[in-house]
Amino acid sequence: MELLHICSYYIGNKLYANLIKELSKSEINQRVFIPIKNDRFAGSNQLPSEYKTINYYYKNILKRYDRFFYFNKTRKQMDEIERSIMSDSKIDFVHAHTLFSDGGTAYKLHQKYGINYIVNVRNTDINVFYKYGVHLRLFMYKVLLNAKAIIFLSHAYKKQTLSVLPSYILNQIENKCYVIPNGIHDYWHENSLIQKNTSISKKVKLLFIGSINKNKNLKTVIQACQVLKSRGYNVSLDVIGDGPLEMHCKELSNKLNMEKDIIFHGYITDIKSITRIMDNCDIFVMPSFKETFGLVYIEAMSRGIPVIYSEGQGIDGFFKNGEVGYSVDPRNSEMLCNVVSKIIINYNNMSQNCLKRANEFQWNSVADKFKKIYLAKE
Repeated sequence: MELLHICSYYIGNKLYANLIKELSKSEINQRVFIPIKNDRFAGSNQLPSEYKTINYYYKNILKRYDRFFYFNKTRKQMDEIERSIMSDSKIDFVHAHTLFSDGGTAYKLHQKYGINYIVNVRNTDINVFYKYGVHLRLFMYKVLLNAKAIIFLSHAYKKQTLSVLPSYILNQIENKCYVIPNGIHDYWHENSLIQKNTSISKKVKLLFIGSINKNKNLKTVIQACQVLKSRGYNVSLDVIGDGPLEMHCKELSNKLNMEKDIIFHGYITDIKSITRIMDNCDIFVMPSFKETFGLVYIEAMSRGIPVIYSEGQGIDGFFKNGEVGYSVDPRNSEMLCNVVSKIIINYNNMSQNCLKRANEFQWNSVADKFKKIYLAKE
């Protein structure tokens, strides 16, 4: 099979390379089309030359004004794909990795050459392009209607996206919508625990990993720590990350007399250092207001750490409430405190569930799901 990836955001995210790497282990020849704004981005995240079934096409065709002239951008991508790829190759299938930036080009290829395609719907597709690009919606409906399959990263995001579509579109596409999450880095599976040796009661160590900004909502976690302390818990919080609200959160910790209980580690890139901190913590907490998926929840689970996440966001819908943790209203610190108490009561069972369920998020499994869709008969 000759598979074409159209991937506008390839240079900014290594997750695409992980999928392409796994797909290379099967009998699929992959051509990866990556539009870029500057030649200095050529080669970014490219897999080594020993992956001989993968060909990359970094094309410097993007301009600043393209964001305002969508159909001009789509035409440029179409022209470049025809010139550099289709002139000497027969493409059997197209994977458009975003609805707006990539899906329009895949649809045009389908119109002209009859090539089937699938499209991923991502955060910016709905919260930016669909929300503000009202003039593009009719065209996007055509992209969705003609796609062989429509892929979402999470159940919560699928539900949110389908809720904004007109019923006449929804009725025609609902049966070809699938949820395929990202996998976590192989490191977490190769170094996963068999059992987390811990038991907690009144002493509980919380963990937050993420950008310290309004969306990730560290402020509510800090407030919850104070409530837990007032309830008699010996609570601590480890924070990995930095961001625009870091100083504000440190000041809040001081104001609540929690400065000795909350440790700000800053931004850490070394995965082994992150693991050491993780293994010293009991519960992972990140009640984001918006979360497309959130691989960090699964990474924490791979260390046997129960997780607290937001209702209707990220990993909500993959697990039963109380199986690997709990969903909460991100604005409700009292609710967060209550689920911490619930996790403590059933900690060992929940920790084992985390270790077991984290195994499902492997890139080879993700690639297998995509291959089944690529190769499925009409």
